[in-house]
Parts: sequence; structure tokens; C-alpha cells
Amino acid sequence: MKPIRTVTLNPAFDLHYEMDSFEARKENYVKSAVIQAGGKGVNISRALTANGISNAAYVVLAEENGAAFERELQRDGLVYVPFYTNGRIRENITLHPANDRETRISLDTFYADQAILDAMEEALRKEELSDSLLAFSGRLPRGIEKSAVIAFLKRLIARGARVVVDSNSFSADDLREIHPWFIKPNEQEIAAFSKHEIRDRSDAAAIACDMVKSGVAQEVMITLGGDGAAWSDGKQKLCFQVPRLDCPVSTIGAGDSTVAGLLAATARGEDPVGALQCALAYGTAACLTQGTLPPMRADIERIYSKLRVHTL
Repeated sequence: MKPIRTVTLNPAFDLHYEMDSFEARKENYVKSAVIQAGGKGVNISRALTANGISNAAYVVLAEENGAAFERELQRDGLVYVPFYTNGRIRENITLHPANDRETRISLDTFYADQAILDAMEEALRKEELSDSLLAFSGRLPRGIEKSAVIAFLKRLIARGARVVVDSNSFSADDLREIHPWFIKPNEQEIAAFSKHEIRDRSDAAAIACDMVKSGVAQEVMITLGGDGAAWSDGKQKLCFQVPRLDCPVSTIGAGDSTVAGLLAATARGEDPVGALQCALAYGTAACLTQGTLPPMRADIERIYSKLRVHTL
């Protein structure tokens, strides 16, 4: 089993509010609330942990409310390595109307400095990274320069780590410099990398192939929500059809669970097709849980059995 690590430089408390309806400029009543320690890397680690996959979360914590964040991590059974800084962990708010799309409000207020990144790299320097898996996820916090993070990731890759990058803080040129193992932009994020319109999975597969050939990553998977996904390593192109969900609960965190599934299967030694199927089973199953709660194993297995793969 290959070691798995996640990196979260920009943590957040995820606040999910369920309501019958939402109307702007009016008072809205919340029926129930779920509060979770989050940030994309933490969400990945939670999904892995909930499904019995060993991993370690490297996470920055703020002194002001870090203790409450840690209690949530401990409650969920996460193995984590904390790095403390001043300030306060931000909050992300998601409104879940019963008969409408979710509305998400993401704060961009967290601050960390270069010393935190240096401390994290020092901790990772003590670990054997050769043939390990590492997910770097989420927006960069204020105070840490993008160039420093790019250099940090390049050094981890040089030591043998297979790095997944899932962050909208990086441009296509940044990714070419990093050249990670894997990226998974969604249909909206792909607009930052390609001027081509995605009409269907075949189009997405062609764009993924072109992106790999341009050097942004060794493998690219473009996720298309309920329409599945497309993947390429620059040579092979695959399209994936996922089963339709009758009653999806929340799409928030589905992308993080997708990365978790990819890491879980790859760590077990599954081939690329099996790993991608596992990724999509995790991500689709995550839509059946409230907020950013992890996907349940029974849902993952049921959805996996219904996935369809097509080679172009």
C-alpha cells in the first residue's frame, strides 16, 4: 500500500444550511445546520479515512480557533500533522434550498506566511516520498507566494512523490512548470485552460489529451458532473458514464471525494482504468451525503458496478 498524504494550506470550517427555499434580500429560515472542519485536502483525508484507507493530513491551523478545528479532525478519526499560525480559520457557507441549486459563499480571509510552508517541507523531508501519493488541494492562502508553492511542489516531485494538484490558484503555465502526475478540472475550470467548448465526453477527452501534450500534467481527467468524465494520458483517451442519481443531496466536496477515490485505488496498485472508476464512484457517491460528509462504502460499491467506460 503506497503512503498517501494530503496538504491543506487554506483550511475552512464548512457551514451547511438546509432550508425549504432561499430568496435574496429576504429573511430566510434554516431548518438544520452541519458544521465540519474542511478545506479540500482535509475533505480528501476524511473520505479516505471513512473508507478505511490510511493517510496523513498535513494541515495549517490558526491559533484563534484551531482547537475547535482539531476537535473535529479527531472526532472523524483523521491522522494529521498540524502547523500552527496566527489568526483565524475562515468559514465557507453553503445554502441548500430543498428545490433549487446550492449557493456557496467562500471566504478568502485566511493568512499564513512562508515560515509555515518551510515547516511543512521540513516535516516532509523526514518522510520517504519515493512512490508515495500526495494531494495538494485548495486555493493558496494570503501571505504565501505562488512561486514558493510551485518550488515546494517541484521539490516533492523530484523526491519521487506522485502529486495530484487540485487548485484554481494555478494557471496552465504554472502547471507546466510543476508538471504534476494528475489534475482534475471540472467543466467550468477547464475554461481557464482551453478555449474550446466542451459539447460532450468525446470533446472533453480530446481537450484532456491536448492538455497532457502541452505539459500541464502526466494525466488529465475532466469531470462533467452527471455527464461523467473524460481522461487522457496523452496516448489513450477514455470516457466514463456515471449512473444518474434520483435524489442527490449535495455536490459540495464531490471533487475532493473523486481525488480520494483515485488515491485509494492507486495506493492499492489498481491499474489506471480501475483507479479512475474508483475515483468517479467516490465522487458520485459523495453527492448522496449531506454537506461534505464522506461517501459511504455501500454507495461507492453500488455506483462502481454501474459505471461504463468507453475507449476512443
